[in-house]
Amino acid sequence: MVHGDAARMISLEIDGTIARVTLSRAARRNAMATAHFLELARVVSTIPHDTAVVVLRSGVPGIFSAGADLGEAARLADEPALRAPLRLAIRAAVDSLLALPMPLVAAVEGGCHGAAVALILAADVRVAAPGASFAIPPAKLGIGYPAEDLARLSMMIGPGQAARLLFTASTIDAGEAQRIGLVDTVGDPAVVAATIAANDPAALTMLKAMLRDPGQPGHARAFEDSFASPRFRAAAQRYR
Repeated sequence: MVHGDAARMISLEIDGTIARVTLSRAARRNAMATAHFLELARVVSTIPHDTAVVVLRSGVPGIFSAGADLGEAARLADEPALRAPLRLAIRAAVDSLLALPMPLVAAVEGGCHGAAVALILAADVRVAAPGASFAIPPAKLGIGYPAEDLARLSMMIGPGQAARLLFTASTIDAGEAQRIGLVDTVGDPAVVAATIAANDPAALTMLKAMLRDPGQPGHARAFEDSFASPRFRAAAQRYR
C-alpha cells in the first residue's frame, strides 16, 4: 500500500527539454514517508541526460510539501529500527537531486516545511511564488535534522540566519526567504524554467559542472571545445 502510494505521489513528465518531477499527495499535504523519499530518488534517476532543465514542483495547490510524514515518523519514537531507513531515504532523495548534471529548479508554491527544505536546498535555482512560505520546525518536535542538509543551509544563508530559522522554528514568507538567500527569486517558476530550457542543454550541463567544481582540469578543454558546438556554429553565422 505504501509503495503504491509512493508511486502515485511522485510523477515525471517530459515536455521537450523540460523534465517536471511533481509531488502529489493532497490528503497529506505532500508529506513524504520513507517510501516516498526512495521513490523520488528512483524517479530522478530515470531523467534523460539530454534534458535541459529539471523542475521539482507540487501538483497540489497551496502546498509544496509539509516535509516528512509525521504519521510515519510518530512510530520512530517506539520503533528504533525504522529510524535509519528514514534518514537514509531522505539522503537518497537529496543526493539524487544533487547528482543531476543539468540545472534543477525548485518551484515553490505554498508551504515548504521541514524535510522539504532539504529537497529545495539541492536545487541550483529556487523560485518562490509570491504566496510561498518556509519553516524548519524540528526544534518544536524535539528532533534533529540531517547534518548534511544543515551544512548546506548554513552555507547558503549563513550560520546566523540558519540558527534563527532552526532555533525559533518560525515561518517566513517568500520575500524574507529571498532576502536571506533561501530562495533566489520570487516570481513565476514556470517562466524561469522556460527561460533556462531555451538555452543549449550541453552548455547548461557544462556551466553547472564548472559552477559545482571549478577546479576540475577538464573544464579548460570543455570551454575550448564548446566553440565547435552546433548551437555556436549556427550563431556564428550571424556575425560573419
